Amino acid sequence: MADDLPQEQLKPEHPDRKTGYERILTDPAPPWFVELYPGGDGTGFLQKLERHAMVYHQRDLARLVVSFDNIANVNDLSFAREPWGWKFFRDEGWSHLGVVARTKAWYRDPEIISYFQDKAREGFFERFDQVVFAGASMGGFGALVFSSVVPGSTVIAFNPQTTLDERIVPWETRYRFGRVQDWDLSLGDAAEAIRSAGHVYVFYDPFFDLDRLHASRLQGPNVLLLKTWFSNHFAAPMLRKLNLLKPVMQEAMAGTLNSTEYYEAMRKRRGLPLYMRGIEAVGGERHPKLVNAARHRFRTLRRQSAAMAAGTT
Repeated sequence: MADDLPQEQLKPEHPDRKTGYERILTDPAPPWFVELYPGGDGTGFLQKLERHAMVYHQRDLARLVVSFDNIANVNDLSFAREPWGWKFFRDEGWSHLGVVARTKAWYRDPEIISYFQDKAREGFFERFDQVVFAGASMGGFGALVFSSVVPGSTVIAFNPQTTLDERIVPWETRYRFGRVQDWDLSLGDAAEAIRSAGHVYVFYDPFFDLDRLHASRLQGPNVLLLKTWFSNHFAAPMLRKLNLLKPVMQEAMAGTLNSTEYYEAMRKRRGLPLYMRGIEAVGGERHPKLVNAARHRFRTLRRQSAAMAAGTT
């Protein structure tokens, strides 16, 4: 087949940089692609837009998860790049539409807005019993605002921004490239968009002021704000280290997550180094005595855990 292609397609313009075509020839195919390529066993599609790609795997029609990338993966051009949460959703057997972002623009462009509105008009989401929108940070914003195209949908958002419109959140000082996007486009404020959602679960650190201010804008009987103390902007990584991310996601997607059981499970955070570092970062200068007490408690818990582990081996 390569002999049928013009030579300029086979040779990179810059010898020290592979073309996308050469990456496909030399890199192993990622699992998500193995399902979708013509000989694969899966059903779905890959659709490239100008600034985004949509990767859809159809599995169980009882539930569709729509996930959104955060900025951590925007510059990842590798063939192996996966949509946010892909392995987890695959293992659970849920259908999955992954929005792969190529820019840090907070989904502020007509193409992605029109894409979801068109899909809703076509009845794409109506084939599923339940639709869940999920993501973290920029992806959390996407999950919150695009849930409005599917009234009654569930939202799971970790450390989300509600908007970067400086007229609404003048205190937001992060993400300069996102702040200069067109915030006059529709679906620009999550505080408005979530009114038509079903369950909305938002995870955030109340001691991280910017995330706390965004979370405080998300109000309503359908919203459950869940604290991940001293996790900074890393709520999902903290839950993962506590082996809670998977069960929390499962319960949230089922609509059964409640704050009482969640906070009981979160007690394990007291023995987590990430938690202790967060306490030191926030209170080290202002409350040294409290931080020293927390260090003592942390070391005690670690010794107890080590002793219990030694007794079971």
